[in-house]
This record gives sequence, structure tokens and C-alpha cells, in this order.
Amino acid sequence: MQRTTNPVSRPTSRLAHHPQLRVVRLGAAILTAVLFGTMLPLTTHMPASAVPSEWTNQNTGFVTRDATHLQVDGQRFRASGANIYWLGLDENVGGVDYPTYFRIKDTLDDAHRAGITVVRSHMGTSTSQDNANTLALMPSLGEYNDQAFAAMDFAVAYAGTLGIRLILPLTDEWEYYHGGHRDFTAPLGLQPDDFYTDSRAIGAYQDYVDHVIGHTNTLTGVPYSQDPTIMAWELGNELEGMTLPWINEQVAHIKHEAPSQLVAAGRRFDIDPDTLAAANLDIVDVHYYPPTAAKISADAKTVTAAGKVYIAGEYASTAATDDLLNAAAADSNVTGMFVWSLFGHDDRSGLVAHDDGFTLHIPGGTALEQTRADAVEQYARSIGVTIPTTPLDAPLITAITRTNGLSTVTWRGTAGATDYVVERQIPGKAWTAVHDGTLGASAGTVTDFRSPAGASYRVRAINASGAAPATSDVVTPAGGDVLVDPLQDWRLTSSHTDTAVQADPQGGFVTAVGGGSGTVTWKQNGLTRAAFQTDNTAALRVETSTDGSTWAAADTTIGADGTVTADSLTGDYVRVVVTGTAHLTRATLRSAVNDPTTEPGAFSLQSPTVGAHDVTAVPTFSWTPAADAAYYRFSITDEDGTTIAHTDGLTATTIRPDVDLQPGVTYRWSVTAVNGVGSTSSTPASASFSTRALPTQPLVVEDFEEYADDAELNATYVRNTGGGAITATLTPNPDTGSQAGRFSYDLAGPGYAGVVRTLTTPQDWWGYSGLELSLQAPAGDDVTLQIVAGGSYFETTVPVQGTGWQRVSVPFDQFKPPAWAGDATLDPSNVTQLAFYLGGDGAGELTVDDVSTTVAPAGTDPGEPGSPTPTIPPATGTPTTPGSPNGGASPSQSAVTPSATENAGTDDPSGGLAFTGASFSGALVLAALGAVLLGVVILLITRRRRTRTAAGRVHRR
Repeated sequence: MQRTTNPVSRPTSRLAHHPQLRVVRLGAAILTAVLFGTMLPLTTHMPASAVPSEWTNQNTGFVTRDATHLQVDGQRFRASGANIYWLGLDENVGGVDYPTYFRIKDTLDDAHRAGITVVRSHMGTSTSQDNANTLALMPSLGEYNDQAFAAMDFAVAYAGTLGIRLILPLTDEWEYYHGGHRDFTAPLGLQPDDFYTDSRAIGAYQDYVDHVIGHTNTLTGVPYSQDPTIMAWELGNELEGMTLPWINEQVAHIKHEAPSQLVAAGRRFDIDPDTLAAANLDIVDVHYYPPTAAKISADAKTVTAAGKVYIAGEYASTAATDDLLNAAAADSNVTGMFVWSLFGHDDRSGLVAHDDGFTLHIPGGTALEQTRADAVEQYARSIGVTIPTTPLDAPLITAITRTNGLSTVTWRGTAGATDYVVERQIPGKAWTAVHDGTLGASAGTVTDFRSPAGASYRVRAINASGAAPATSDVVTPAGGDVLVDPLQDWRLTSSHTDTAVQADPQGGFVTAVGGGSGTVTWKQNGLTRAAFQTDNTAALRVETSTDGSTWAAADTTIGADGTVTADSLTGDYVRVVVTGTAHLTRATLRSAVNDPTTEPGAFSLQSPTVGAHDVTAVPTFSWTPAADAAYYRFSITDEDGTTIAHTDGLTATTIRPDVDLQPGVTYRWSVTAVNGVGSTSSTPASASFSTRALPTQPLVVEDFEEYADDAELNATYVRNTGGGAITATLTPNPDTGSQAGRFSYDLAGPGYAGVVRTLTTPQDWWGYSGLELSLQAPAGDDVTLQIVAGGSYFETTVPVQGTGWQRVSVPFDQFKPPAWAGDATLDPSNVTQLAFYLGGDGAGELTVDDVSTTVAPAGTDPGEPGSPTPTIPPATGTPTTPGSPNGGASPSQSAVTPSATENAGTDDPSGGLAFTGASFSGALVLAALGAVLLGVVILLITRRRRTRTAAGRVHRR
């Protein structure tokens, strides 16, 4: 049966009945912008008057509900979905700001290429209190900043051009940067739960809803309430306190304002029974961290039995497997699966990073991401989506930086590219790659180790099909630095007046406000040349300055492609004056750079010191910096002079190589500093060290003998508060006569329970082969052992057999990163946590005793347990604990290394090798950031119930 388009009369609980809360609207927004000028966004968006044909909406009919299914034009509609929560207000690039049109476009393009047909986004949630976030749509209760609609308008309009539909939550349970339901209660002196019962809070929320739903898109001219691109409005994200009267009132209100659109609702875990009872609610949204095929099938059956449409509105991307999604595709009760959460390319280089452990890039920045992205695409195929075959857009070289005689090329990637090739050309020669092979989808930086004089560069993007690549414009650095600004935000400019970034389907351009006259200014040391691309050369004037205040006209030439170029600039400042309706689409600035005239300066090896003994098999090597070094070469050889490890292109002065060293063996290590002139060996030229011999006695990890009473045990083994109840007590071990730890648990609610011990002093388990422990638990239960090693989480599950005590031995290679923790390699030399978890239903007792390491048999190569990076098994119903969002994982070291016979600075156009942005120096920086984030997340875990486990998402921020 078709949904009734105007089912009930308009409710009377309105903010209009509370004059003290009536909106100030645009006047207040302008006043706020003046008062809080220091918080202006990087991108000043301008309401656009774009040609309507630019925004042709492929969504010509509304999605309607037919009982438990959705339809479009009379045909059943199932959604291949993704969450892109940040489309209206972003937190991931340079702090909280409006996302650039490029980032919105790029990520939606990636989604479209993977067959994603519906995107769920929190862009409809944009509130704060007392101007705490002046960029919000509602900075203060009842006051509106309509400039915030610019990014939202672009997202809605561009999604429509791709045929993507949207589900938009209107508030949030959680107090994130984009706001939540407390923004409608706290200013009124109310408690959070009053959001669902107090007429003032309900009126304030409904006024906000009206402002959003009633907005007319400045790009398309279509009100949100009449745009088929918006499939559904969601009452809020994961609302925990909804009541049936509140749901019914808000559904009626929204359907009055937007009679052609659907309404959805859901809470954090499981199914809210009030959503099943709400007569006019269309869609029930259920979230999973992690999902299982059985749970999804059971929930979908429950929801459809109540006459509602079922969607998995969020599921952990780490669990995106063919097994899970094939089962969902085969289940006719499942209308949509929405992966959490999708990100695209950064505006300057590489991929946007996020720290909740569930970040997904399409087609995938790592091998694991590629597998997950492929599973998402296969799900789309399985439900009948035709995957588009869209040509690649060209990548954009954003900078060429000259450092100590070598040039580094940086580029902005393009949607759909799986690989890149960076090429150089010197006059009269053919184009040649500056690196071996291809660079992956996450790449964005490469250093040309030869950097011959007169070289030009370009970047080619390649997709999975191997179709004709898309090639960037050619950039010639001429021995200096080049900065390319696509003018889609203000991050590279020093100032701008009376200009704004205006939207178009290509990602935006700069134009003068109101068709008048405006300026954009840049400052670059040693500036020598500036070139500008525009659609109207007569409307541009270029000026130069030595101090940024006194300006003189610069001589310019106009190229055949319409580029306006100013040479021989007189100072470090350049500005362009743009008038009328001219579009300024790119600025390219060139600066002079002084190359070194001698090879790098002297430097020395630091650690391991000469003759060091008992070094673990995975030491961190360090050395002092060498003046004027462009990069370093690192090598390890054995006693016979055979090279064990060799890495080139290091810019940091430390490295922990990905190599297995034998125990009780002497090695030598060396470092060479290189620049465009030559190379310098370290002092001493090499240093010897000996690795530690294998241990011969097990290490006691936990025997429960040190605890005086139950209170001390509970203080050491801390309950994971996101899970069920669990209490620790001391108990005798009848088999040994010693003391054991007993953990009484109740799995009701979250479906898991666990305790965590943080070791006072990190333990070194290197050289051991695994763990042994004695345990007793209900037969058929599974016990998850979890450790934190080297800042990363690893776990394994042990099945319980029988009802008595059992001695369990677990090799280290059975410990894998949890699905939410990301990729990592187990380093047992620095273990900081031990945890025990149970999952499932019911209550019981787990008793543990005598946890120790196991000694490797004589002659065993300890290697790196878990190396190479372990394959993460399919997610199961056994919950796990939250960890560092990045899991402490480091990107793999670049395999792009020049041979010892290659010399920097040669002009040989053939071959060529390079250092990519995935170098170990980058890994060390990321590892350090991961360590900081780990501390922050652990603090947040103790404070926020938002904390996710395998049954929930880690805090997004």
C-alpha cells in the first residue's frame, strides 16, 4: 500500500507559541559573523546563481513506501548505502570547518563508482549553544546562520546529479562538534531527557526542523521538502530516550512539512520497540558494531513483521565481507546496508584520515580497504545496481618542492583511481616514470632522486580496469618551488576581499561578490612568477608588492589557453583583482630556491651503540641529522656482509625496519646522507650490535598471588563499562592449591562483558612463542584474550571445552587485530595490557590462573609473530573492547628504493627512482600521533558512554 502523503493535521506544539525563542535568523547570523570574525571558515561559500542545467537531478521520482519495502516508480528499491556524516560541517581537515566542494564531490563520486545509491549524512544536524560553534546552522537556540546551508546545498545538488539519494538525521544523541539534542534543552535550563517531554524543547526542535526542511536550495532552486534526492528525514542519530508519543508527534510534524518524503528513526543498539509501534513511521534504522548475518536477519524479520522498512543504518566497515553482505543481499527483509563511514581525497594530497577505526576509502588505500570496498560494491551488484563506468578525472599537481637539490611532487588524487604514476621529462626526451611500478590509491607525494635540470612533471591516474589513464597538467619547476592553488578554499592565500568560493559541479571557483570587484592575495618567499586561469582574461589584473600594502601593476602575458601570467615579480606578494562575473579557477606560483653547493654535513650513529649486546630483534635505529641532507639510506648486513635490510628515501633520523633478525647473532648497520650534490657516510661508517639470545624460562604474566583481597583485584582488573556487569573475586585453584581470579559476569544488554588490566611496567615477551593459562568457564562459551602490544590491540578467542579446569596454549601467531582496530603487526617486546572478554547471552563465571609465556623450542626462529600483517577473520558475535582508533598501526615501509649505484642529481632521463609519501619517516610520525590518540581515546573511554566496542563505534572525534 502506498504511503499516505498527508496523513494527519499539523501538531500544535510549535516554537511559534514561545515568543522568547523566536528566530533572529539572518540578521543574527550576520551579527554573529561580525562578532566572531576570528572564527571565519577557510572556505567562504557564496550563494550561487548557477545555470540550472548544471544541476540536472537524476532522481526524478520520490522513494515511496509499500508496507515493508521501498519503491521508485512502482519498482522495488533497495539501498546500497554509506555514511558520509561530514558533508555539512567537517572536523577532519584543519579543524572544524565547512568541507570544500571538492571533498564533497570527490567522496560522492567514489560512492557512485562503487554502486552506492543512498548516503546517510549528519549534515542536517548542525547546532550549538551560545555561539560555541558559529559555523553551525543554529549557533544559538532559535538563531540561524544560513551560510551553513552552502555546503549542504552543494551536497544535495551534486548527489542529485549522480542519482544518489539521502537520509538526513535532524539531531544527535551525542555531543559532537555538529551538535545534538542537548542544544534544545540546556539553553532552556532543562535536562537532556526533557527533550522528549517538555513542550518548549519540542517546539525549539520543531522550529529547527522547519528551518532545515523548508530551506530552498540556492543551487537548484528546489526546496529541500520537494527534492526527491532527500529520501528520508531521520528524527535523530541513535536517540536513546524516544517515547512513542514523541515519535508520533515528530513523524506527523515532518510529514506535514515534507509530505513526499519518508521518516526514519532508530537508537544506538538493537531495536527501539517504540519505533515498531509508531503507526506512521516508515523506516527503522538499526546499527551494528560489529554486524553478524544472523543478527541482521533476525532484526530485519522483527522490523518487517511490525510493518516497517528495515535498514542497517550503520555497520562497521571493518566487517564488510562477502559473507556478511551476500547474506544481507539474499534476505528480502533487508532494504539497505549502510557502511560506516566513507572519506575521500584531501584537497592537497593523499586521503582524508579519520580516527574511529572504521574509516573506509573507495577503492581502498590499503589491501584490507580494497577488500572491504570490493565487498560493498559486490553487495550493490547483488541487489541489482548497475555499476557505472565513469572516466577518471585528471589528478592535480598541487606542489613541487625543492629541498637540498631534489624535487618532491605532491598531487591531489582523483575519485576511482587505484594507482598513480609520476613521470618526468627533460627537453628532447621521452616521458619516464620517476619510481618503480605504480603508487597506490593513498599515495600523494613522491621525491625524484635524480631531479635533473629542466625537468617537467606530470601525474597519471589509473583505475582498476586498466582503462586509459587520466593525466594531470604538466608542471615545470625550473629549479624552484611551485605552488598550485585550485581556489576552492582559502588555505593557501594570505587574504581576500569581496571574493567568495562559488559552487559548480567541478568543485567551485572564485568570483567577485555581487559581480563587483574583489582581490585575492598570496605571499611566497622568493616569488618570481604567477599564472592564473580564468574564463575572462579582460576581467583580471595582477599586482605585485614587497610589503603587502603598496601595490604596482605587474606585466602580464596571455597564453593560448587563456592563462594570465606575470613574470619578474618584484616582491613576495602577488594579488589578482577580479571583476564582474569572471571565474578564477587556478593560481600557480613559482618561487626561487637556493640549492646546496656541497654534499651533506657530518653526522653520527646513535643507537644501537657500537658493540651493543642483547638487542631485541626489532630495535629502533637512530642517528644525528646531517646538514643539507635530502634523505638517508639505511642498511643492515650480517657477519658475512650480506644485506639483510636496505631502505632509501628516509627523511627522519630513526627507523624500525620491517625485518626478522636472528637471536644471538652479530650484525652491522650503516646510514648514508644524500642530497642533490652527493652523499656523506656516517661516523662511524658502520656499527656492530648483537641480538639477544632466546629466553629459556617462561615469564609469569599473572598468577593472582599478589592480591591481598577482592578490592585490590577489582582495582587492577577494571571493568569495561560499555559491556555488561562483571565482578572479580579471589578463589582457590583446587588443582594447584594456589590463588586464582574469578570473574562473575552478566551479558544481558550489550551482549558482552570484560575486564582490562593495564600493566604497571610494560612486559617484554620477545623470543617467546605464545601464552599459556588455566581457565574454567561454562562449556561452550568462548573466552577472548586481548593484549595491547606496541600500542596496538590484538586478540584471539579460546573455546571452552568441558566444565573443569583446562590448560590452554595460544601461539602468538593466533593473535590478530580486532576488526575495529585496523592493521598492525604484533611486537611482543612491549606489552602493556591484558584483558579477558566473554560474549553471547546469559550469566556465568570465568576463572583464570597461571598466565605465562611459552618458551620456543630450541632452534626456533622467533621472527615477528603475526608478521606479515595478519588477515583479519570475519567478525563474529564475540564482542571486543575499544582501542586506539588507529590501533598504533604504521603504514608499510616504501618498497621504492634506488639501488646503490644510482646518483642523485644526474640528468639521465631513463629509469629513475623515487621516495613516496609512504616512507618509514611518515610511519614514525603516524605512530607518534597514534600514541597520542591512544591516550586521548583511553581518557574519553572513561568519560563517555558513546564509546564503542565491537558492539559499538569508537568515539568519532
